[in-house]
Amino acid sequence: MNNEEKILREMQKNNGMITTNDVEQMGIARKTLTRMLEKGLIERESQGLYVLPNSWGDEYYNLIFSSKNAIFSHATALFLHGLSERVPLIYEITVINGYNASLKTRENVELYFISKDIFELGKTEIESPQGKIVPVYDIERTLCDILRSKQNQDIEIIKYAFKTYVKSPKKDIYKLIEYAKKLKVDEEVNTYLEVLL
Repeated sequence: MNNEEKILREMQKNNGMITTNDVEQMGIARKTLTRMLEKGLIERESQGLYVLPNSWGDEYYNLIFSSKNAIFSHATALFLHGLSERVPLIYEITVINGYNASLKTRENVELYFISKDIFELGKTEIESPQGKIVPVYDIERTLCDILRSKQNQDIEIIKYAFKTYVKSPKKDIYKLIEYAKKLKVDEEVNTYLEVLL
């Protein structure tokens, strides 16, 4: 089996994706990827990330791969946490103020800019629908975020998310209230909780 076949086999096992790092760890030179690109065997998704032609890959992972300071948030995070039934058509992602990289040019991305001091608040990781681990805000932070930008959110999505959350055995009301104070949406959160609890 030659190096190109080894890479293609590895990509098949990995949802049609491979990184430059993966190839180097296999002991294969980077120039093999260049040759495979020229032959049309693979496509470059972003810096250091390659996919099989005509493969869907993992859009969540592909978007975040080259953006170290980007976290899935708002309705996209609700979907990833199972608090929304709507599959995102536009990916909502939070970045630090001053961010000026590739996500700004993507038509299917809506960016939210936030100060560095609260950027990490509630950051966690979750498995995407295709099985890759991606950064996302936890449920409590996400609920606060959708209230912070409720003018951009569908009110039915907000109601469904809160109703589903209060029924969940994993809910952490204390954490939700703590986040709400830090993010200055404590009145709105209390209103939803009073109605639903």
